[in-house]
Amino acid sequence: MLWVLEELLMIEPDLPADEVSRLAALHELFLLDTPPDPYVDALLRIAKSAFGVRGVLVSLIDSERQWYKSRIGILSLEGPRSTSFCGHVILSDELMVVNDALQDVRFADNPMVVGPPEVRFYAGMPLHAPDGSRIGTFCLNDPQPHTLTDEQMQLMKDFAKLIEGLFAAHQLRFEKQGLLEALGHAERRALIDPLTQLWNRQALQQISPSWHRRAVRDSLQVGFIYGDLDFFKRINDEHGHGIGDDVLVQVGQRLTAAIRPDDVAFRLGGEELGVLALVESQTELVAIAERVRKAFCDSEFVVDGQRLAVTISLGTAIGSDPLADDIDDLVERADAALYAAKGNGRNRVENG
Repeated sequence: MLWVLEELLMIEPDLPADEVSRLAALHELFLLDTPPDPYVDALLRIAKSAFGVRGVLVSLIDSERQWYKSRIGILSLEGPRSTSFCGHVILSDELMVVNDALQDVRFADNPMVVGPPEVRFYAGMPLHAPDGSRIGTFCLNDPQPHTLTDEQMQLMKDFAKLIEGLFAAHQLRFEKQGLLEALGHAERRALIDPLTQLWNRQALQQISPSWHRRAVRDSLQVGFIYGDLDFFKRINDEHGHGIGDDVLVQVGQRLTAAIRPDDVAFRLGGEELGVLALVESQTELVAIAERVRKAFCDSEFVVDGQRLAVTISLGTAIGSDPLADDIDDLVERADAALYAAKGNGRNRVENG
């Protein structure tokens, strides 16, 4: 399909010949509409520094949209496939480089070029499912024209290979946990907090039964960590809710980076957070909570050029009976421990 705009042609990406099987492979990975992966996020931060560009994305190409599993330099979580650069990338196995989009007939009138985010440079490398299907891209963009050296082109391929490995590990982990197989995309999206992209309180109720089953099977105990940001209202009052929201986005990123790969993070509401974990002892659970606490207090948050000190108080509780499937009791005891942490000076961990 061709869109005629002021005598220039924006070329909509074709559908791959394997579109049906490609979409099936994408959906089988259980990546769409899921919380951020801290390891993918970390790779993108490294890539941004390595390439010196404004935007770095991991984009998954669904039937009608491109959905960003991880993103730097763009606020939206998804965009239309019809106007995407990435839709062109998945048509081959080759790296696609657009040095200056205004000089490329495919993209000169693209809404992402003539409007925000005003892309001039783009480079995208296809990402593959385990069966070889091209399901998305690792891509760079910048508002200034760029070229890539041969070394940088190889680096693009290396980053893509690492991300594919993380995707495979993600699939194995979530299949093992039994979190997503029974949920469609719409149901999954309803269980994710739109700001932080963490699971929400409703998701905790849905996920916890499988956690108790795994605890029984693996002779472990279900643990819960309840966290609450200290004096967060001051940030909203003194800096505005926009800054407060940006802090919460970083809070989600620090939380997921601090916990173990098999732990699950939640935003329970407002500035309240939770972590569900399988552990051998209370000591192990407290160690996880301490890592979370240190992830917040060891370095300031930087938002819109402002440095903000943010700390968190945490309460922990461990299931006394692995056969008892009662997440509400566990959360209540962790909440009581959190209340004690607040009363004992904040920025600390207390046991329930």
